[in-house]
Amino acid sequence: MKKYVTLIFALLSFIQASASDYSAHKGVWANDNAEAVITDSVCIVYFRADSTLQAILEIPSHGILHKTVFSPDGRVSFPTDAEPLNISETNGVLNICGMNLKKVEDIETTKPYEVPKCTTKFDVGRCLQEWRLGGRYYADDSLVYCEINTNRHMFVYMVNPQMTYLRAAATRNNNNGTLFFQNIRIMKNRNTGEYTMEIMPDNYNIALNDLEIDNSKFRPNSCTFSPDGGIYWSLISFTDERILLNGCGETYTINRPSSDSFVEWFKYKPYSEHNGKTATNNIS
Repeated sequence: MKKYVTLIFALLSFIQASASDYSAHKGVWANDNAEAVITDSVCIVYFRADSTLQAILEIPSHGILHKTVFSPDGRVSFPTDAEPLNISETNGVLNICGMNLKKVEDIETTKPYEVPKCTTKFDVGRCLQEWRLGGRYYADDSLVYCEINTNRHMFVYMVNPQMTYLRAAATRNNNNGTLFFQNIRIMKNRNTGEYTMEIMPDNYNIALNDLEIDNSKFRPNSCTFSPDGGIYWSLISFTDERILLNGCGETYTINRPSSDSFVEWFKYKPYSEHNGKTATNNIS
């Protein structure tokens, strides 16, 4: 997977974002059976439909409309008759694909800027969060890729001949590393044989609430899995321009972004002061 991501990043520099009608609905939205991330130019929606799990990526400014359907019998299909997304919002409730979702995070776009360097251990948490903020995407005949990282969530929509990987995750960073929690994982990996289609129970509250970090689980020499499904990517080292994390079988490298690292840039927003959960009722 790593080599494909490297190729994708190399191809992204020429893409320029343009605004779409999505701007009025920017944010992360969720209910217990679906989640959507909407930026100025991109929408990804993941959802349960009967016995299937599905995802749709739409980027109107680049003529990208891609749909993926996972079935319980192990089939993956890419319907070519997908229709453009019909999105509306009434009294704070988003309607998309016939489903009602509530906002769980705001997104504010910004112009490219010079992000801070990581000069001390006390900068690591902020840099892990801020250096990832933004959206990038690419598509051709054999590859569809979109990555959206907000202050509290990480989204991927990737389809290539070897792998289909559609994921929504909650995340939280501090000076010891990153806590990563996949609440939606839709994966077919032809190299390993993995076939996963899962939306976590209570998806809405997982997406809404800040993750709780247990610092004892950060271990630089290993990647720690917590019983609830969280994964602790522990700090290995840092420099002004690069942070290395233990990424469960490989080292994850987070580089300080340059002006062309993202198609869309998002404003950094510090986490709320509490490190606990504030569950709010879902919508029906």
